[in-house]
Amino acid sequence: MIDYEWFIFLSPIIAFPISFTVGRYRRNLAGYIATISILISFILSFIVYLQIRGTSSPVYQSFNWFGDINAGIYIDHLALVMILMVSFVSLMIHLFALYYMGKDPNKHVYFAETALFTGGMLGLSVSSNLVEFFLFWELVGVCSYLLIGFWYFKPNASSAAKKAFIVTRVGDLLFLIGLSILYVSLADKVASPLSIAYIVNPSSWPQILNYVGTTNLTLIGLLFMGGAAGKSAQFPLHVWIPDAMEGPTTVSALIHAATMVTAGVYLVARVYPIYLHSTAALDFVLFIGAFTALFAGTIGMVVNDLKRILAYSTISQLGYMFAALGIGSIIGDSAISFALFHTMVHAVFKALLFLAAGAILLTMMELRDVKKMGGLWKRMPITMTLMFIGAITLSALPFTASYYSKDTIIDASWNFFSANGYSLFSFLPWLMLILGALTTTIYTFRFFFLAALGKPRSELASKAKDPSKIVLIPLIILAIIALIMGQFQYLFYDFIYAQTIHVSIPYIVSLAPSMMVLLGLLITIPLYATSGWMSLDLKKSRLYRVVKNKYYLDKLFTNDIAERGIIPLSSGFSTFETYFSRSIEAIGSGTLRLGSFFRRLQNGIIEYYFVVLVIGISIILLIVELLGGF
Repeated sequence: MIDYEWFIFLSPIIAFPISFTVGRYRRNLAGYIATISILISFILSFIVYLQIRGTSSPVYQSFNWFGDINAGIYIDHLALVMILMVSFVSLMIHLFALYYMGKDPNKHVYFAETALFTGGMLGLSVSSNLVEFFLFWELVGVCSYLLIGFWYFKPNASSAAKKAFIVTRVGDLLFLIGLSILYVSLADKVASPLSIAYIVNPSSWPQILNYVGTTNLTLIGLLFMGGAAGKSAQFPLHVWIPDAMEGPTTVSALIHAATMVTAGVYLVARVYPIYLHSTAALDFVLFIGAFTALFAGTIGMVVNDLKRILAYSTISQLGYMFAALGIGSIIGDSAISFALFHTMVHAVFKALLFLAAGAILLTMMELRDVKKMGGLWKRMPITMTLMFIGAITLSALPFTASYYSKDTIIDASWNFFSANGYSLFSFLPWLMLILGALTTTIYTFRFFFLAALGKPRSELASKAKDPSKIVLIPLIILAIIALIMGQFQYLFYDFIYAQTIHVSIPYIVSLAPSMMVLLGLLITIPLYATSGWMSLDLKKSRLYRVVKNKYYLDKLFTNDIAERGIIPLSSGFSTFETYFSRSIEAIGSGTLRLGSFFRRLQNGIIEYYFVVLVIGISIILLIVELLGGF
């Protein structure tokens, strides 16, 4: 019997064919069907919250799928906060999308795909087995391909969809190899080797350490992080996300806030005991996350495309989440609390920012260059005020939600520094994260000041206006949560892990993130709150050109690795395969001809057989004679 918890992810998956089929005849109904299905998921998730909030016992239902692989649902406190976040934020985005996609002729396809996308992410979050987890992981990837390329008639959109699909396949392959190593190590030794309930159970770990070994655990942790880096756009597999902005803005909101990019963070958090038993894997996660936070932030400072600025912001903020998880060698399971709280906060303010951007781009006919905006706060006062709330939360201004979530991660990285004897190696994560806070403030207020202040710098900007107030209700709800969510910081921490530590560092060090925010404001206000940026010419700077070209990574991957490496290699394999196939066909054809020849010998005429026999004996005798006789 399937209990109601299964419909947390089945509801939007069932809505997928219904939205598509009904929408072919009644376009407007498709969006409502998808939205209602996600509302059902949120309500059911909240019911589960009421059921398990006071207990440590998860909702666990499992059945044998095939061999020693089980499938089912596993909802503990970690999975619960994910499904609450995914369903709620997706619901807000779908409500706004009813307006944003209202005039699109294929909106029934859009809403069917977004329902499936959300269902895939919810299924991933509640999976009880890593094989099941991987299948939903792939479903999320396929849906992202379909949605990024939704406007497939635009060459950039179809190219971006293929790029996202190919780059994330690299990470998926690494994840799959890690799964294979874990399975082979545990197969025939435990009842269900890839069961999440088994992996997260502390009593299982003496067995796992004995069967898998620390070396293999480290390798598995590194491979899983490779998979997470692909889905969650961490260096160097981050290159797909900026191009993914070619899809509808509500798709960007869904990918960046509620679904795909959080999957990698959740993967590492879900199998965190593996990392707790491998310091090397944890350090790898920490340094990749911290480096990505700074790396993406520097690119965000020079991009002019509004959606791409938000995309690099997502990459950077995901870096903070991974950095939090990487500090687990010092703070243990508290790292999950820190990472997941920032994940929740980021989902709220990033959905707010993207939806506000969607309202702007819709009234400006998809003009995305912030240097061609200006004066929008006067023309779109409600939308820009909501975007301002998202901007100050992203920048972690004091008392916004991110001030509590992100600054705690930075403070914890100082604990990593002090716990490792104040070595240079252990200082680097804190340094990169604190500089990342500076770049965050600069790119955030750069795009906001350019879009909101001054005079309109294009005809479209001069005619911009707010959408109707009812359309902005989801944004208002998200804005309120972004402002007050930080007050529930420790309640959240204790819900995830009851023994979550309270980070304590020197007071002067704890002020550093706020000082970076202040410094960022001191840089951006004179330049971008006025017309000072117009006289700023950075094109002659070599450093600027390097950053503007995204450190030439796209060129490296496309021109060198793909065009000069993979394509010739693929061509070589193709040529070899062609000749090999032809040789096999030639052998087959020769065999057929030989068979045809011998078939003609079998004609049923005894005299013919006698002649062949005599000729054969004569040939044998001749050979014997030539060889010198018997």
